[in-house]
Amino acid sequence: MKYALILFTFLAVNQCNKKVEETHLINGTAPGVANGMRVYMNALDENGSSIPVDTNIVMNEKFFFKKKEDLETEQIRFLTIDGSKGNIVILIKNENIQVNIKKDSLFASKIIGTASNKALQDFKSKQASYTVKARSFNKQRSTARRSQDVESMTIVNNKWMAAELDFKSYSTNLITTNNKSIVAPIILGELLKSKLINAEDARKFYNTFDPSIQNSLMATRIDVFLRKEESVAIGAKAPDFEGVNPEGKVIKLNEVLGKVTLIDFWASWCGPCRRENPNVVAAYNKYHKKGFNIISVSLDRKGGHKAWKAAIIKDKMDWNHVSRLQYFGPIAQLYNVNAIPSTFLLDKNGVIIATNLRGQQLQDKLEELLN
Repeated sequence: MKYALILFTFLAVNQCNKKVEETHLINGTAPGVANGMRVYMNALDENGSSIPVDTNIVMNEKFFFKKKEDLETEQIRFLTIDGSKGNIVILIKNENIQVNIKKDSLFASKIIGTASNKALQDFKSKQASYTVKARSFNKQRSTARRSQDVESMTIVNNKWMAAELDFKSYSTNLITTNNKSIVAPIILGELLKSKLINAEDARKFYNTFDPSIQNSLMATRIDVFLRKEESVAIGAKAPDFEGVNPEGKVIKLNEVLGKVTLIDFWASWCGPCRRENPNVVAAYNKYHKKGFNIISVSLDRKGGHKAWKAAIIKDKMDWNHVSRLQYFGPIAQLYNVNAIPSTFLLDKNGVIIATNLRGQQLQDKLEELLN
């Protein structure tokens, strides 16, 4: 998803100039910004890329954007300013909004004007707080792991789970109470990006969106993402694909299916993948004669053929391998893979029966299926 979200609040309305308040969609102040610097209003195109839609010049530390049209639905806009990094996210429709830019930290810029902006502001504040906690918990857990302090690790994990549950509950409640606002898909997108919600639950929230919101760019992109997730969910027929093995031979998924087949997305440069490979090798050696096959899809980059082949040999991965040497290319995109290792376990008909089994979990499942 190509959209940025920045924490923001709002500046109090200037009651001294009623004419400006009535005729300007956005009134802003920019303390410390020199005369002549430009403020840009950007939107998102169909591909999720930022495109400019309007601009204004700062004069006497003030700027404004006039209302150009009556908007039928709420729209997301991004404000940027010459000389400052990042952007400010604003949700607009037909209500007046005020913005106070902080040029050295657009993240801290203040906004006031609509219920939707207030809801998004509250979410971003809660998200920032949770992020700080999560980083702290991660650091504490790493320290406990290094010292092999199991009790401390358990305590930290429980605190982390409680904080995550609190943030997720708060966020999903905002989605439910703002299902007629574009803030709902924005928050849902953030939860998906952070992997705090799965595709099945996300679809349930998506289905509660007002039709006008479902047709928004944000919601449409979420729908596309969820459709991909659903196409490779447990119970779905695994999408067919083909690739070239290290010797240049074309191998197709439907030609290598066994009683049980593992699709293993990995790469020679992926540390976690290489650490998991001995577990996969052990499972293959134990169950291959009983009908267990593997096809590994390497996400090595262009020019990585030698490293890919060398890793296969070194890790003793004696099964089918394919790659297009295109990093997270077409096959990974087909399976909605955005991190590795990532695996899909298929039955003899190519139906997905499990995902991302690691270590003993994989062997336990194979024992269940093949014995």
